[in-house]
Amino acid sequence: MKQKFQQFLDQMKEQEWYQQIQSSYQQLSPEQQSYVKWGSILATVAVFFSFTLKIMKESNTIKGEYFQKQELVQMLNQGSDEVRRLKGQSSGFGQSGQSNWKNILQNLASSQGLQPDAIEILKEAPGAAKNVIQETLLEVQVKGVTVRPLVQILFQLEHSQPPMKLKGISIESGASDGQLNAKLNLSAYMAKGEKTK
Repeated sequence: MKQKFQQFLDQMKEQEWYQQIQSSYQQLSPEQQSYVKWGSILATVAVFFSFTLKIMKESNTIKGEYFQKQELVQMLNQGSDEVRRLKGQSSGFGQSGQSNWKNILQNLASSQGLQPDAIEILKEAPGAAKNVIQETLLEVQVKGVTVRPLVQILFQLEHSQPPMKLKGISIESGASDGQLNAKLNLSAYMAKGEKTK
């Protein structure tokens, strides 16, 4: 490396422009030569610092762009996760379009060993609409049921698909011993645009 640098210096000294500069330099007084030396040193230092600052600035710019891209990728990943979550919720709500509320409730009753006609919807009305969700208000009567199946039905209502929430309940003794008649006030939810069949 040192040898190549020396060859470069030797080639530069052979150039006409270098010889002219050397000749002009030798014609200067010792004091002027000293000024030229210090000026050359300061100019070299200034160029070095300017080059270093330029590299640092470009490095900081690249680093800033990198972090911005990383943040953008993170935001895109979070957005993708949120879209998947909303799609999952929408598919849960959309199941209500495959059957009506009466069938859903009768299936719950059948799962507890009750006859389908043991449960009946007395009233159905639209409730509040929020974002993409439509609420349906249901007044439901469950006839001739004992305590245990009734509790199981209420539990399943709270954990069903499509979602339903118990808003109120009133219970009366039935005609047969140990049997009850219950009247339930429910809020049922489905995605807007879906229709029960």
